[in-house]
Amino acid sequence: MSRKSYQPKFRRQRFLLAFLRQLNDGVTATDLQKLVFLYTMTEGSDFYEFVPYRFGPYSFQLREDLDILQREGFVTLEYIQDSTRIKANVDFPIETTSFRIAPERGNTLIRRAYREYPYYAINSEITKKLFCGEDLEWFKNIKKKYAKTDQVLFTIGYEGKSIEGFLNTLIQNDVRLLCDVRKNPLSRKFGFSKRKLEHITQTVGIKYVHLPELGIDSNKRSSLETLDDFQCLFEDYAKTLPNRRVFLEKINTLLCINDRIALMCFEHEPEMCHRHVIRDYIAKTYRVRSQDL
Repeated sequence: MSRKSYQPKFRRQRFLLAFLRQLNDGVTATDLQKLVFLYTMTEGSDFYEFVPYRFGPYSFQLREDLDILQREGFVTLEYIQDSTRIKANVDFPIETTSFRIAPERGNTLIRRAYREYPYYAINSEITKKLFCGEDLEWFKNIKKKYAKTDQVLFTIGYEGKSIEGFLNTLIQNDVRLLCDVRKNPLSRKFGFSKRKLEHITQTVGIKYVHLPELGIDSNKRSSLETLDDFQCLFEDYAKTLPNRRVFLEKINTLLCINDRIALMCFEHEPEMCHRHVIRDYIAKTYRVRSQDL
């Protein structure tokens, strides 16, 4: 078995390797997600964030890092008694701290995660298999807290957010469709390029639509320096909206069908992004309520 003599680039990956190394007998991918989740929540670790997923708390970044570590030979998969187990494959010291890792495994571990942090069970496909009676009813009531009935046009930027933090904001506001209004939906940040984002959003029950026709060419943003520059850009963009009417009407149609949709771009502040121009046009023209997330 080959051994690595150098360390992964990111601290979170080194943390994950150290965590895995403490699990001498290896661990399944599902258990690893839950164990890192419980450690994160109880110890205040900030390496990974999680979303309510098909089997409870899940980190897309953790899954991505695990795939990277496997490709680079830092971890191996072993097939033992019809089960795939993940094991660390390193010799060098990564962490000297001993992690407080939950002792439970399998369904017992999942039940603990659900009971202690029920928000992360709201999208679970297996709750009925794990609980019954009053417990199951309790989880149903938790899920109902996040269901909304009013129609809202949201806007959201992913600047400064992880993909999990971004998704949690959408889920907690019961956003049913994400409308990407970037001209070029590419990002160096994990999870926010079009193909990956479309896949991830759909796995948590949020539809995805890309409308590049409502974006702004990147060359028009390249020389922006002052607030006045941005203001001029958005004023010019507003003048083009009559030529984009068919796509603006599509947004309103999507809102009527889904009730709660979000216009998405990069910038954290909506007033520094063209999505606020779209928001204002839709809100005024169709008399709908809007909210920035």
